[in-house]
Amino acid sequence: MKVSFYAAAVLAICAAGLLPLATPTPVPAGPITWLIPSESNVPPYQNGTASVGDTVTYVWSMYHGVVFSTSPDCNAKTLFQQIPGGADSASGAANVTFTTPGTIYVICPVGDHCSEGQIQKWTVSSAA
Repeated sequence: MKVSFYAAAVLAICAAGLLPLATPTPVPAGPITWLIPSESNVPPYQNGTASVGDTVTYVWSMYHGVVFSTSPDCNAKTLFQQIPGGADSASGAANVTFTTPGTIYVICPVGDHCSEGQIQKWTVSSAA
């Protein structure tokens, strides 16, 4: 009986917003600034979670691009799938829409940018 009481109390506290439930990293609300973390002295990109149909926007200046990959191997360019609007360019933006569940990597295909940290892992679940 005590276990049920404590479980109910914890759920009530979480529901009231006093103790957050563990949740995955959501799709960012704003655009993701796409740059090389190691050169910009910023932390590496955090892993994200999304559902099929969610869209996130990557924006960049300088020379970058965005592609999908099913592998975190920066040299496995045969696995890259071009993202519309994500062509290598001096500046740009690309909307990334997740279309299938699974693990997807968004990678900059320019030079050694991926191996320098310009890669982000996404775990995509089926649409709710």
